[in-house]
Amino acid sequence: MSTQLSSLPASEASPREPREPALLAAMLRGRAMEDALGRVSGHYHPARGEEGVIVGSFAALRDTDYGLPHYRGAIVASLTRGADMRRLLAGVLGKTTGYTRGRQRGDFLGRFEARFFGLFSGTLGPSIGYATGAALSCKLDGGGSAAMVTFGDGTANSGLLYESMNMASMLRLPVVFVCQNNQYAVSMPAARSIGGSALADRARAFGIDAFDVDGNDVLAVHDAVGRALERARTRGTPSFVHALTYRVSGHWASDPAGYRPAEEREAWIARDPVARLARQLVDAGALTQAGYEHLSAEAEAEAAQALTQAQADPLPDAGVIADADAYVQE
Repeated sequence: MSTQLSSLPASEASPREPREPALLAAMLRGRAMEDALGRVSGHYHPARGEEGVIVGSFAALRDTDYGLPHYRGAIVASLTRGADMRRLLAGVLGKTTGYTRGRQRGDFLGRFEARFFGLFSGTLGPSIGYATGAALSCKLDGGGSAAMVTFGDGTANSGLLYESMNMASMLRLPVVFVCQNNQYAVSMPAARSIGGSALADRARAFGIDAFDVDGNDVLAVHDAVGRALERARTRGTPSFVHALTYRVSGHWASDPAGYRPAEEREAWIARDPVARLARQLVDAGALTQAGYEHLSAEAEAEAAQALTQAQADPLPDAGVIADADAYVQE
């Protein structure tokens, strides 16, 4: 069965649900953290404009599920799942106080724990295989858990995705594939790199339920991914969610992105997911404009403090390679 965007639940119909303030706060904190980091690291890969997909997806996970984020937004996904902001920033800066204690530096990994881990290099696509393997583990364990992985439109052309979708379909694995389509793979527009009518159709060819969703509507993403995860947990079946969004920033923080039309970017800024949810809450009387500005200021202050602390934290020395906890103790 295939479900199109028009048949997904209209998130605007329930603007007072308790999840909304939490989702707004998560997007504001994630954006503030990335903005602070982008001011000191020009090579950082920001996800401004894509927070609706990241927060909406990872907020739908249970603690017993596996979550594997795309490299763009990995630390936002980590923050959404309860990671400490200072430790995330320290990790990107390669400090000993980061989650990898300075052994891995960069924004690809985020929080590292048993059921949540990102990439370990700049090669894109392996996390799709990790998630499929995690889903097989969930099936064998029989505990009613599921796995979810997010990836971009560029990675959607990776052969590993199709091997994984075929395996998930044939073995009926509880995995949700979420395409965070920001329409650009570095400087290559998706319109020039993706053949066929729609990305979701590729999943449907494997007999996988596929859903198209507005990636700039965090509530619609949360609904779509939440339903897909519930089907995975209860029926043991895979799903594919294609979330269309837009990369407002350049490929990295210092990228001027001169390869795309300015009017295209401006049109998508007008559809910003953070402002969209805030507007819904204000219009519904669930939040005042002053309240929104206060939440935004709080997030910015938290990010500034966390970055100051992370910058002051120590870098590792060579001894970190031989730390006792780097190896299994027998």
